[in-house]
Amino acid sequence: MFEEEITLQITRSPFGNRDRFTMPSKAVFSDCVEASCDELVSDTSSDVETSFGWSWQATIWSWRLILQMFTAMLGIVGNSLVIIVLFTRRQLSRSTDILIGALAAADLLASIFMIPLPLPTTVPSSVLGQMYCKVVYTSMFLWVSFDASIFTLTTIAVERYIAVAYPFHFKYLVTRSRVIVVIVANWILGFMITSFEFKVANVDNFTNHCSSAFPSKAVQMLIGTILFLMQFVSPALLSLTMQAMTAHSLYRQSRVFRKEGNQEGGSNPSARHLAARKRVLQMLFIVVLVFIVCWGPLQCAFFFYNLGLLPDSYLYSPLDNGLVVLSFLNSCANPIIYTVRYPEFRSAIGELFSAKKGKTRAPLFSERTEGKPVKSVESGCNDA
Repeated sequence: MFEEEITLQITRSPFGNRDRFTMPSKAVFSDCVEASCDELVSDTSSDVETSFGWSWQATIWSWRLILQMFTAMLGIVGNSLVIIVLFTRRQLSRSTDILIGALAAADLLASIFMIPLPLPTTVPSSVLGQMYCKVVYTSMFLWVSFDASIFTLTTIAVERYIAVAYPFHFKYLVTRSRVIVVIVANWILGFMITSFEFKVANVDNFTNHCSSAFPSKAVQMLIGTILFLMQFVSPALLSLTMQAMTAHSLYRQSRVFRKEGNQEGGSNPSARHLAARKRVLQMLFIVVLVFIVCWGPLQCAFFFYNLGLLPDSYLYSPLDNGLVVLSFLNSCANPIIYTVRYPEFRSAIGELFSAKKGKTRAPLFSERTEGKPVKSVESGCNDA
């Protein structure tokens, strides 16, 4: 009975060890339960033991680790370029540029924490060992970065709706200081969501491995449901809703500007300004769709697992590993989207590596201010 209980606690831990690429396999845990832990340690002749009771596995570069490393390197390079380009235009940066810079920073940190680390075979039951299990084993900083990225993307969708639907009030509602406060709040919320790891992740004294044990199945189902709603369902629905409302507002404004253009015998500056806003909205819509495609399958699978709808064999299976790789791709996808869908970003990258003087210092993703200010449908308003 005692043996079965330990096996259940170790294998049914989808959120405590969500990054399976940096964890010992479940088979190692089960073997340690069924056999003597001393025998398990003695069989790992390739491990390197230290005086602190640590032993480490030799890294085997499987296809999963290779894809993870490739994704991490691509995310580091791409998001670093986004941050550098936005930093060169920081003096004229507006809220959208600041938020996209924060999104790139979160994805950059996620890419760094995505780099595979050596795997421990045994962990001592000490303060350092406990901290390793609670922070490194659970990949806490990686998932906090993911959460900050998701919440920042949702914030961008809300910010764009306010800018388009309420342009006259936008500059009073969305100030630089408030944007920074929201960015910090997104990171704090990410830490709060992931803080349960400190409670469930510990060194198992019987196996000398890190394990994540929930007090009960009901608690596991509750935490899984909360995470599913906060990390995927709510951000996805809110982002899509804001995108739809923003698109509807732009459509109403475009009808007015087309009539004005026909009356004036040509296009007017407001219509051109509106077209620039549409390009940004279309690009951000693709970013949201990519987020849903990358994160949706993994989040749904973890949710079903916590409800008991998927068997224990799902963990560490090829399907599970493939969904994790897919979710990691989201951290390197945004710079690619900017490059493909936004000509201004391609020009900014070219200027970054150009020796020419007089480089552009206008906002990159925010609207231009040249020409006639955009008017709201109801009445004339200042530019957002």
